[in-house]
Amino acid sequence: MTTPITHRAGDSLTWTHSLPEYPPDAGWSLHYRLLFTAGAAVDVTATPAGSDYTVSLSAAATATWPAGVATLVAYVEQGSGPSLQRITLEQTALTILPNLLTATTHDARTLNERALAAAETALADYVSSGKLHVQGYNIAGRQMQFRSADDIRALIAHYRGEVNRERAALATLTGGSPGRVITRM
Repeated sequence: MTTPITHRAGDSLTWTHSLPEYPPDAGWSLHYRLLFTAGAAVDVTATPAGSDYTVSLSAAATATWPAGVATLVAYVEQGSGPSLQRITLEQTALTILPNLLTATTHDARTLNERALAAAETALADYVSSGKLHVQGYNIAGRQMQFRSADDIRALIAHYRGEVNRERAALATLTGGSPGRVITRM
C-alpha cells in the first residue's frame, strides 16, 4: 500500500513505503508528521521492514483525529546532532473521515448533495411562503439573493448535474453501472 489519502478516525492504519534511495541499512529512518488545521500534530516513525518501511497505527492512536483535511508530511533522516541530514519527501492531503463509533451526528452527503438540498429548500420556501416578490432567502444563517425563481431553478439544475456525476463516478468505482446506456442502431 502507498501513503493513504483517506482514513477513518478510530480505524487501524497500516501502509508500506519503499525508498530504495534511502534504505534503512544505510542509516536512514522514515518519519511522518500529520498536521491538522487546529490542535496538536501527530508524529509517527516508520519501522524498517527489510529494504522498505512500514507504518502501523492502532485504532486507539487514530481515534481522536479530527475529521477534515490534514497534511501528511513524509521525511527521512540520517545521523544525529550536527551531522543530521533531513530530506522532506512529500506532502500529501489526508482526508480524515469522522469516527462513527464516537460521533453523535453525521451527514454523509457530499458538498454538492448538501448544496442541492439547500437550493431545493430555498425554492420551496420561495414559492410556498408567498415570497415571490422577495428575491432572497436565509437558511441557518446563510443568505442568498436571486433575481427570480428561475435563478434558483438554474442553481438546482447545476447541482443536480454535479450530484449525478458524483453518483456515476461512485457507481463506476464500485463496479456498478453509472446509469442508462443508450445505443442507436
